[in-house]
Amino acid sequence: MNSNSTPFKKRENPLSKLGKAPVVSNDRDKYTATMDRDLRKRLKVAAAMKGVQVSTFIEEACAEKLEREGY
Repeated sequence: MNSNSTPFKKRENPLSKLGKAPVVSNDRDKYTATMDRDLRKRLKVAAAMKGVQVSTFIEEACAEKLEREGY
């Protein structure tokens, strides 16, 4: 197995067949995560108040935490 492969099958976006799939840059990965429901609600509210997508909010938060912890 090479360094770019995973044991998981990449799912196809069902909207891509309709020509309605969002454009995603090749330098970005799509992922699925789980979290506490109340935390997710707070996250969605905070992202909306900031005027950004939830994924952008999460990416910024992760970057800040990694920087703070020296990674």
